[in-house]
Amino acid sequence: MIKIENGNLKELLLASNTGPFMQAEIVSLTGKGKLQVTCNWLYSSLNCDPNYTSGLIWQFNKIDNDHISLSPVNSCINKTIYASVRDDIDYYLQAQAPYSADWITAVGRDEIIGFKLQGTFIAQFTGFNGKFIAINDNADDHGGHRGYRLRSIGDTFNQNAQWFISIKKALQPHIQFSGANYDLAAVKQELENCNLNVENNVLEQVILQLNN
Repeated sequence: MIKIENGNLKELLLASNTGPFMQAEIVSLTGKGKLQVTCNWLYSSLNCDPNYTSGLIWQFNKIDNDHISLSPVNSCINKTIYASVRDDIDYYLQAQAPYSADWITAVGRDEIIGFKLQGTFIAQFTGFNGKFIAINDNADDHGGHRGYRLRSIGDTFNQNAQWFISIKKALQPHIQFSGANYDLAAVKQELENCNLNVENNVLEQVILQLNN
């Protein structure tokens, strides 16, 4: 049994075997909310909505120490679906193929996501094109839902590409994981350790979203 008692996600990733290894919420450091997939909205696009407080749990599936795939725990259909970087529609992240609306139910090139920890629980994601996965500055308003979509087009690790990973549970039986702490002091320390600056009003929003 491997014990990780300091809440360190990097240690959890390295100790895990390939396959599903944790479930977590993903929160944008812009304050725009938790990452979700909105079923049948713009091909089930991944997006953030600051008014969506219940959150969506993501399953992280390890491919190797640098790559994962992402699946919503509560799927839109009765099969596992995957976040997919779509070069056929401006590198948006979706769970459906554009135009055909076929569900993405297997992992290929488009579903392999680069995953790198900047600290204990702040991470970056990259698409197969090597670009940072970042939240859009402007929201899309369509079909009764308004959300900030994600694209794999970022050239720098700026605030739009910075993500806080709030671990809900580790999945592999040989790992005992504990110690994750997402209060204000812990988050401020993490930002300082990563040399990241977040405005106080945005930080307050992020803390509320993490602990909602």
